[in-house]
Amino acid sequence: MNAKFALLLVILWISSTVGKSQVPSEKKRQFEIQVNKNVELLGFVYFLGYEGAQAETSDYSPRTKARYAYGLDLYRQYKAFENSKNLAVAIGFAQDIWLDYFINLLVQLDDFPNAKLRDDIDPTYYLRFSSKKDTTEAKTNAVAFIEAMNGLWLEVDFDTYLTQNQPKYANAIAQVKSGLPDSSFIPTMEKFYQAHLDAYKLIPSLTIPPGMGFGVKYGAQEKTFAFHVFGAFHIPNFKDSLRVDMGFNDQKHLLELSTHEFGHSFVNPVVDELPGKMCSETESLFEPIKKVMSNQGYTTWKACVYEHFVRAGEIIISQNRGNAADTQRLRTHYEQDRMFIYLPLILEEFSKYNRSASISYRQAVRAAMAGLIEEARKK
Repeated sequence: MNAKFALLLVILWISSTVGKSQVPSEKKRQFEIQVNKNVELLGFVYFLGYEGAQAETSDYSPRTKARYAYGLDLYRQYKAFENSKNLAVAIGFAQDIWLDYFINLLVQLDDFPNAKLRDDIDPTYYLRFSSKKDTTEAKTNAVAFIEAMNGLWLEVDFDTYLTQNQPKYANAIAQVKSGLPDSSFIPTMEKFYQAHLDAYKLIPSLTIPPGMGFGVKYGAQEKTFAFHVFGAFHIPNFKDSLRVDMGFNDQKHLLELSTHEFGHSFVNPVVDELPGKMCSETESLFEPIKKVMSNQGYTTWKACVYEHFVRAGEIIISQNRGNAADTQRLRTHYEQDRMFIYLPLILEEFSKYNRSASISYRQAVRAAMAGLIEEARKK
């Protein structure tokens, strides 16, 4: 063989090997779709211990009952367990803790009924189990909660429930797979936020109430794992086994909800790094929108700040993906229908950042907060 030709073959082989060695890292940044058993039991507890009884005593509209049909059907099937001691313990802790915080802990545990609070789990993920934010008390209470959930799993035989309803879960996963955002989504989002996550997990849930979605994340072994946990997008059809539709077949909604919930994984830490006075000096801006924000579940100014920055990010990312009509629709919906009235100011700073390589995302957030301070001083 000619020496020069042999050398060329070696170079080509090395080049192809290097290229292939980069593929696994790219695969890690694709969406992973899975059902989380712990999340399913949490949603089950929500309906068995709270929403089911509420639906029987309150004047729920036909549409609300239709949207909650799956969970309410579960309540009727398992109503005999609503006086369970394990359920009472779990619900007792749930009085003061919202679902997203529970989920952020549960996704780190082994599956029920074998879950334990491992020593490697950071206390921040269970500190709210103590009203005094006492780590020792929080750990004791978190352990009690987990043990109650383990006990409830066995008591109601949740394994059998999952086995019997496997076709419904398969339908949900298939619907989510068919509506996945294209391969440019993650790179576009990471480029805008100037940050990287090691895993993006989509967790469709049949027991989490439809319309609810949660973005949570945790770090372990120098990696960061982000989760988008969500209920159905529209009213499910689960009674007819030949026409099962669990309500996750909406590609546009999945894209926008994923942009939003994964956005929290990038936005919240950056907002948390801001000097405390930036939040306190802008708190007066909450008053004009306090009622409408509280009705959407955002009862504090800090939560409202997170939401403004996440939604501003959604708009710019949609724009960067070339979706002009969707971008305008999102902006109109957020500013006019949802009353995120400070978006124009934030978007002005984000647009400057989006056009310039000399400004970091963190600097853009800080500049926007400085603008909000000026706005608050005018009031």
